[in-house]
Amino acid sequence: MQNISENLDQLLPLATEAPTCSEHSQSIALDPCGTALNIDAVVLIELPLPWPKPVFMHSYLKGLDSLIHTSMGATRVLACQPSSDERTTKVTVFYKEDENFDKWVFKLKSKESLMELINALTSSKPETIASGIQVKEKKEAILLCTQGSHDICCGSKGTRLAELMEEHDTGVELFKVSHLGGHRFSPTAMTMPDGRMWAGLDSETLSSILEKRIEVKEIAKLCRGWTGAIKGPEQIAEIEVFKQIGWELDNQKRQILTNALDDGWSVEILTENEKWLVDIRKGREVPTITCRSEGGIPFTTANEYIVDSVKKIS
Repeated sequence: MQNISENLDQLLPLATEAPTCSEHSQSIALDPCGTALNIDAVVLIELPLPWPKPVFMHSYLKGLDSLIHTSMGATRVLACQPSSDERTTKVTVFYKEDENFDKWVFKLKSKESLMELINALTSSKPETIASGIQVKEKKEAILLCTQGSHDICCGSKGTRLAELMEEHDTGVELFKVSHLGGHRFSPTAMTMPDGRMWAGLDSETLSSILEKRIEVKEIAKLCRGWTGAIKGPEQIAEIEVFKQIGWELDNQKRQILTNALDDGWSVEILTENEKWLVDIRKGREVPTITCRSEGGIPFTTANEYIVDSVKKIS
């Protein structure tokens, strides 16, 4: 039996209830901000359904893991549903060399070729691998979690959102991917080339984000964070500056410096032209429940954050 504090107990489902994790997160107004991955690259490997849980139990992905270290830095490995009936396996690599992610495509003929490519990426960057093709057009892309074998919320809500996006010719490249993390915030997604992660999306909101036709302040509460910042206070501070500067921030280099204080954090963010200071402290301790489990047990805990001040200092 898990030890449960009085405050935490009030945020858990009743012992007789077994809600989905996303339903429960909505019921307690769980804040997704500050929960994004912190990565330098993403490797997407086409893999037909069905996918096991975890997806790396699939024979084609044996020996891989969700996070590997390559020449590009911390690299998230994801399966994605094939985009065509070609017999080759397409591997798409998103790699953040500057403020945005570049895109490379590799077409492979065998499982052995996949492992050769992964091994090559461990020591060499995509531009030095002869079989890769760089896609120079910075086209908007969406990586949408649809893995029902990992979590029912992603399988239902994520898949439905993908279907809605496919019904409309948005001109955006859609990748239906394996577990991105944060299924309690389903539907969850990562946008490219900016490398931001999002929560609780619907088709209209997602379209407005991709087309940049909505004010950042209106949708910042759905931003889990920028993958170029460390999870927690750094991502919270970057989102606050994002709210102030708007979409233009995604085209600017950012340097983030964090100073831990007795009662929180003071985070300095340097953009190309400005310096910002964001003061943050811990908020609620909140549960991440087990989906469809009575009382949500077992569960893990995390902290939300409270922003005390946002100042432009130069």
